[in-house]
Amino acid sequence: MKIDINHPVLAVNASLKFFQLQTIPGHLILLDDRIVFKSIEPIQVANVKETFLFTDIQSLKTGLSFSPFRITIMDNDGETWIFDQVQRAEAKKFVELYESIR
Repeated sequence: MKIDINHPVLAVNASLKFFQLQTIPGHLILLDDRIVFKSIEPIQVANVKETFLFTDIQSLKTGLSFSPFRITIMDNDGETWIFDQVQRAEAKKFVELYESIR
């Protein structure tokens, strides 16, 4: 399957949440077989996962947060990745498209 980051299935603005109140702004991109997080700024934090293969994702959910909506990815290792500041309609569409592709 050819992956083209320039032609994603869907891309939404999101901020990767790490620690309690720190976030990394960027774009959460849904491709044919993976989800990629591209930060707007260079990432200065170690251990930030940027690529989530569908085969490595245990669950993908959306829900309400303090800053509109969030998308939560839990990988097969049980690690949770939270992407805040996503608009409600975009978060819902992202999860629905992921489910239909997977």
